[in-house]
Amino acid sequence: MIESFAFFWLLPPVHIVMAVIASCHALLHNRDSRGAFGWIAVCIILPIAGPVAYLLFGVNRVNTRAKQRYSTKLRKDDKQAQLKSGGASFQHLSIVGERLVGQGLSSCDAIAALENGESIYPPMLEAIANAKESVFLSTYIFDNDQTGKTFVNALAQAKARGVDTRVIIDGMGSLLSVGLIGRALRKAGVNFVRFNPLTVIPPALNINMRSHRKLLIVDSRQAFTGGANIGDRHNCQPSTQKHCARDIHFSLQGEIVDELEWAFLRDWYYCSNKRNYSSFKGSNAANSAADTWCRLVLDGPNKDLDRLNDLIVGIIGAARSRIWIMTPYFLPTLDLVGALIGAHLRGVDVRIFLPEENNIKLAHWASRNALRPLLDKHIPIYYQPGPFIHSKLMLIDSQYSLIGSANLDPRSLRLNYELGVEVFSDTLNASLSTYFQQRQVESRPLTRKEIMQRSIITRLRDSLAWLFSPYL
Repeated sequence: MIESFAFFWLLPPVHIVMAVIASCHALLHNRDSRGAFGWIAVCIILPIAGPVAYLLFGVNRVNTRAKQRYSTKLRKDDKQAQLKSGGASFQHLSIVGERLVGQGLSSCDAIAALENGESIYPPMLEAIANAKESVFLSTYIFDNDQTGKTFVNALAQAKARGVDTRVIIDGMGSLLSVGLIGRALRKAGVNFVRFNPLTVIPPALNINMRSHRKLLIVDSRQAFTGGANIGDRHNCQPSTQKHCARDIHFSLQGEIVDELEWAFLRDWYYCSNKRNYSSFKGSNAANSAADTWCRLVLDGPNKDLDRLNDLIVGIIGAARSRIWIMTPYFLPTLDLVGALIGAHLRGVDVRIFLPEENNIKLAHWASRNALRPLLDKHIPIYYQPGPFIHSKLMLIDSQYSLIGSANLDPRSLRLNYELGVEVFSDTLNASLSTYFQQRQVESRPLTRKEIMQRSIITRLRDSLAWLFSPYL
């Protein structure tokens, strides 16, 4: 009885100490004042449970773990900033990425946009079939369906020819796919690794720090990157097929291929836990007469944290005539919302294209809750009809295009390993502009009235989903 009485006397001082420590930690490490205030209130109001809840859910361990675990330092020769003749016309856009990444531009001898699996997979498979030296493939989802098996066979045949064949699949993405592709790769004798695999012993069940990057580099001469995974889901023919994901991927040649190969090898050495490697030396010479220039921007929860978010905000701020965005998941940060509104008020043509049918309902509901500030300022938002649009594109003015794997949501911009490629090209920009215009014809504008007329139940549902937006 006395011991129980003493225990209750100890609770208040223990809670006070825990609450003070947790509150100080929130003040020092939470960059959002409202978030810090909320956690401090929870720690004070809920005895013991508040500080424990903060310890479990309020402390951001992702960035710390990523910095500790992702320690690959594959050195390469630094490039000075390069601009094509007459490049001063896009220098105000190029300087953003140059200061952020500390890297100049790389020449690109050829770039082509490929839409949907029917156009994406055949040139990738052809490149693998003709490979003589190396095939490096990295993807988030690799389905063990007809398309996946075709790639496995092509990779196995390349390896049988003596080609250096390596594959990276994400440890969680591989579990989300149809079938287990790891077994098929292992049976075919293909050399592959998993990026941050999920294991029970030792415990590693983190759903964060995933590699969402998509890369294929063949013979150090041709590269493919963009938003498409590998699987039947990206095949959209016949046009009546409803359960597919439309997407845009890109084929690149030239000096930029060196940057993409370097990015793959960094991930490969990290996944294989190898440290005995020499500095990376590219195989492609710079082409001073190139019409297209590119820059690789890597992003992740390690030292590259917030690079893509900062790049996008900076580029939006530098835009002079237009900002067209297409993304499957749109849960923008406050600074991104502010940058878009600021650009719109400057007279920049801002348009946002989202899928009307989303494969992740929670993300769609949360997005609807986040769109009101933009609609309040009369920024056009277009809903694209199904099938699901998985494309990730950004056009700035008439020369700048941002392509790659990242969505505009907190998971992509803060929790995943992503990559973006800045492309300075009038030709590509014009081609993608046509694609946007075609999509707009098929789309319908979302109105503020539609958002405001949602039922109370629907608005509560969307708002609740929005609360979990950092984890969707």
